[in-house]
Amino acid sequence: MEALLTDLEGHLLLGLLLVVPAWKICGKAGFSPLLSLLVFIPYLGYLALSATLAFAAWPAAQGRKED
Repeated sequence: MEALLTDLEGHLLLGLLLVVPAWKICGKAGFSPLLSLLVFIPYLGYLALSATLAFAAWPAAQGRKED
């Protein structure tokens, strides 16, 4: 039981450290900043956020010419 609590505490701490930068990145990319709250889902949340930022078309880049 103690290992489970330390694991959850670790995920919560990691989520708190990552949510502010992810909030700013999502906002500047044109996505809803609420998408950054995915970092609080253990393991899959950060993976889903990273995949969204990597593979989705950024709304803020609409109308820009790609090199």
